[in-house]
Amino acid sequence: MSQETLLVVEPDSRTASELVSLVEEGMGAWQARYAVECLNQGVCRGLVAYSRIPLGAVLFYSVGLDPSYVLGVIYYVVVGEGYRRRGVGRVLVASAEHVLEEEGADVVLATTRVENLGSRRLFYSMGYREVPLHSIEEECGDLLTKLTCSYEDDLALVKEIGAGFEDVLAALGAKPNARRVERLWYSLCYRPWRSIRLRAQ
Repeated sequence: MSQETLLVVEPDSRTASELVSLVEEGMGAWQARYAVECLNQGVCRGLVAYSRIPLGAVLFYSVGLDPSYVLGVIYYVVVGEGYRRRGVGRVLVASAEHVLEEEGADVVLATTRVENLGSRRLFYSMGYREVPLHSIEEECGDLLTKLTCSYEDDLALVKEIGAGFEDVLAALGAKPNARRVERLWYSLCYRPWRSIRLRAQ
C-alpha cells in the first residue's frame, strides 16, 4: 500500500452499500445484516478504506456508562481478500480509535476467536491485550457478550485509553448500564437474529 494513496472516509448513503458488501464478502450474510441494522439505527459509524476501489471497512460505536465512562466497541473490521497483510486493517482500526478517542472513549474493545490469528496479531501490534471472554462473564455475566453481539467469539481485545478496563467492567454491571446494554442488545442483536431466523423458516 505504500505506493498507493489510501483514503479512509465515512460512507454516505450512496457508498454505504459498499461497506455492507465488504462485510458480506468477508464475514457472511448474517454479519452483513447486523451491519445494516447497526448503521440504520444510527448506533454504528463506519469507515471505508479506498485506493481507487473499496479495500476494507470498519464499523464501531461507543456506549456511555454511568457514572462517567465511555466504552468504544470496534464491531467489525474486514479487509478484502487481495488486500490483507498490507496495512489496510491497521489504518482502519487506527482511524476508528481516533474517532472513538475524540468521543471520549476510556477503553476500546473488540472481540475475536482464538483461532483468528490475523486479527489477534493486528490488535496486539496496536497495543491491545487479550482477555478471555469467559473470565469477563464471571465478573459481569453475559453483558459484554451482549454489548458486542460476540456469541461466536471467545477473546476480548482491550485497549485502555483513559481508564482501566476493570473499572469500566465494574460500571457495566451497574443496573442503569445493564439496562442500557440489554436495550442495545435487543435492537442490534436479538431483533435482527429473530428476523433472519423467521425468514429462513
